[in-house]
Amino acid sequence: MSETKRGERWAALVVLAIGVPAVFMFTRAMADGEARRKEAPLRAMLGDASFDALATGDKTEQHYMGNSLSAPDFTLPDKDGKAWKLSDQRGKVVLMNFWSITCPPCVEEMPSLSALAQMAEGRDDIEVVAITTDESWSAIASVIPSGSKLKVLFDPEKKVVADKYGSKLFPETWIIDRRGVVRLRVDGKRDWAGALSLEVLESYL
Repeated sequence: MSETKRGERWAALVVLAIGVPAVFMFTRAMADGEARRKEAPLRAMLGDASFDALATGDKTEQHYMGNSLSAPDFTLPDKDGKAWKLSDQRGKVVLMNFWSITCPPCVEEMPSLSALAQMAEGRDDIEVVAITTDESWSAIASVIPSGSKLKVLFDPEKKVVADKYGSKLFPETWIIDRRGVVRLRVDGKRDWAGALSLEVLESYL
């Protein structure tokens, strides 16, 4: 083999030795960057401490995060008596809020949920639902903004809220992905009106 050929061969080996790890590291960095981009809205919502704890499988008093819990199916009526069934929402990300008019934080939170529903109006991949344990529309109409796009369902006997989901304190908000898997539960009042909340829902699409 000539010196020229031997030199070209060594040069190719050096390029290969340097290039393959570089490509691997670049690809990994891109994947890590994408993962951080997708988790950023949820991290901002929960805070770093809660997010890091949940991401490593630890429990917190106010949150659940995972991908192995199927959401119990149910059917409840809306204010017009029309049946709404969770399993019919497959293909959508569903934000589901449990509340009651007797709960002051729930009432304070309601305008922001209505604002989020307004932001999601017209989309076929996101559904925002408020499930009340109150008896009727007349009992809660005063706290729902006029013209609200928020879907309100009624569960006065708590067969869904308590029996199926085990909720005892309100407000409590669940996010269910398009496959019907519970991805997040947040306890307590939140401001859902900002673009951040929509980004969190979109991260589960």
